[in-house]
Amino acid sequence: MCASRSTTREVLILAGTRPEGVKTAPLIRRLLDDPRFTVRVADTGQQPGRVAEALDPFDLRPEVSLRPQRRTGSLAELAAALITGIDDLLTHHRPAAVVVQGDTTTALAGGTAAFWRRVPIVHLEAGLRTNDLDRPFPEEANRAMLARIAALHLAPTEAARVNLLGEGIPASAIAVTGNTVVDALADLVDRGVARPPDWIDPARRLVVATAHRREHWGHGVAATIDGLRRLARRRPDLQIVMVAHPNPRLSAEVTAGLAGVANARVTPPLAYPQMVGLLRVADLVVTDSGGLQEEAATLGVPLLVTRDTTERPEALAAGRGELVGTDPERLLSGALRRLATGRGSAVGSPFGDGRAAHRCVTAMAGLLGVPTPRITQRHRTAAAVP
Repeated sequence: MCASRSTTREVLILAGTRPEGVKTAPLIRRLLDDPRFTVRVADTGQQPGRVAEALDPFDLRPEVSLRPQRRTGSLAELAAALITGIDDLLTHHRPAAVVVQGDTTTALAGGTAAFWRRVPIVHLEAGLRTNDLDRPFPEEANRAMLARIAALHLAPTEAARVNLLGEGIPASAIAVTGNTVVDALADLVDRGVARPPDWIDPARRLVVATAHRREHWGHGVAATIDGLRRLARRRPDLQIVMVAHPNPRLSAEVTAGLAGVANARVTPPLAYPQMVGLLRVADLVVTDSGGLQEEAATLGVPLLVTRDTTERPEALAAGRGELVGTDPERLLSGALRRLATGRGSAVGSPFGDGRAAHRCVTAMAGLLGVPTPRITQRHRTAAAVP
């Protein structure tokens, strides 16, 4: 049970997708270890079952699970159902603060419902921007709208802080914390649970790919698959693993696109520790995913971003990746170049040092006016994430 103790400050953490589950997990564990807070974790049901799956490797589970009814699959339908369900939670529990993560429909709906109820909003992973409302769509608009109503902005990097300051957010409302995904990766690696699937051939070089951005549905996904097919033909020594998105339409498209390619395999979504294990043994990652950009860069895996812009420029600035868009020839040439260079010995992550959750809790305590705890050996040990 995520809420296990009675205190004066209850925090409601909302998550509806696997990335939200992964990135809130270090914060949840840190809050549970702090006697000043009570934590209630709600799975909004945006991606049914995915939050519980993401939290499980961290010995966590949601206390509340919503079940939004979906018939058309539209964003409006989902947002309306989530706002209604989250508003009901706020009516019954009245937390001191609501934490939303990133730029999903859950984050926007949760922030909106909390704002209407005058509950302070804590935005985890605030300040990411491409400054192009179409890329990524609708995420760029979601996170920009959240910035107007959040009480505390937990910016993962200095660049994110600069973005927020440029939009008129007061410096006093921003804390640069690092990205909690670095904390999560360190935890799984240190505990030895991040292992690749047993069907991976350790003797062959590995390319891991994903494609799911909404603005790429149709032509963009097809072009990415075309580039992977060209790479497979040029380099038959490679094993290419396409990790499909839960969306059945996208899964069917990538499966059909790679059908008949002998050295390519499409796999359903993997459990998070297994996905991290796959990345650890990869020689190249090809993706339009924001989270995978962070994970690959943190693990030192060469990265091709199949987008024209990114809200995570830190990986590019650190020399760990490049933008190639969805043009098949750019993807092919970039892949051949990165594979020829090979993996470097990455030192540290451009996205943080593994102490993001500790900084997040400190900032939240300041927002809610809770006293500074007496420093104990227990707290010092918990904070020292390598």
